[in-house]
Amino acid sequence: MTENNNRIFKINELPYLELKYSTTFFECPQKHYHNMICLLGLKEGSAKFIINEKEIILKKDKIVVINPNEVHYSISDEQNQDYYVIYINRDWYKALQNQIFESEDIVSMPNIIKNLNINKDFFVVFDFLYKDNEVIEKEMKLLDFLKAIFNLSIDENKFLKIKEQTKIAKDFKQYIEKNISSKLTLTSISKELNVSAFHIIRVCNQDFGLSANAYIVNKRVHRAKKLISEGVDISLAAVEVGFYDQSHLTNVFKKVFAMTPKAYQNDILKSIQREKIE
Repeated sequence: MTENNNRIFKINELPYLELKYSTTFFECPQKHYHNMICLLGLKEGSAKFIINEKEIILKKDKIVVINPNEVHYSISDEQNQDYYVIYINRDWYKALQNQIFESEDIVSMPNIIKNLNINKDFFVVFDFLYKDNEVIEKEMKLLDFLKAIFNLSIDENKFLKIKEQTKIAKDFKQYIEKNISSKLTLTSISKELNVSAFHIIRVCNQDFGLSANAYIVNKRVHRAKKLISEGVDISLAAVEVGFYDQSHLTNVFKKVFAMTPKAYQNDILKSIQREKIE
């Protein structure tokens, strides 16, 4: 694949899936997490990821996995090229795992998979998903690839602790989701939840791995991304999720997704047009 730098591709019939390709790796310096599983590959050079405070190095002979809700950021180590990402929606991924492992939780994958066959297959699967192939064939290719990873590297007794949150953390999360467009402050939130601001700060660091402000910003930028993918104007999306303006959203968006909202919007539109042509 030889597209321009930092391109996003979506498949209309597979809304749980998103592909990203960059000619070079762009770092995302802001701590954040995704409600997705992220599979990352790099053909040349290396890149450093800090996942749950643990240093992980992505190289051409490895695949990096970022599980849903794992707090991370990234640093470009050296000159590199051909960076690929497969994003998979958490709910779809969870349902798949539940069927395979007969568990209601998400089974955690290791952050590094070092296997030459898996590494090779990752790039083959990416290209197959990107190219003009039948949707069912794309699904089968992805499922076979995930099954191979599960068989190789998964520990059925190691679960993600997404649900293991205190009541205050759950109340905080629900309040933010309901009031995302509001001008939120620790004072107003603590008053609404009937706890001290210090307690909220402690709970956020403990349960989410982020400060209260970082958690709110993370929620806002992901909500904005979803709205933009649905066709909402960028400036309206920014205000809808509580950013001051489009410039504020753009600044955060670049730190989390390594591209501007406008570039993301353009790629979504190109994906839609491409699907119509095909």
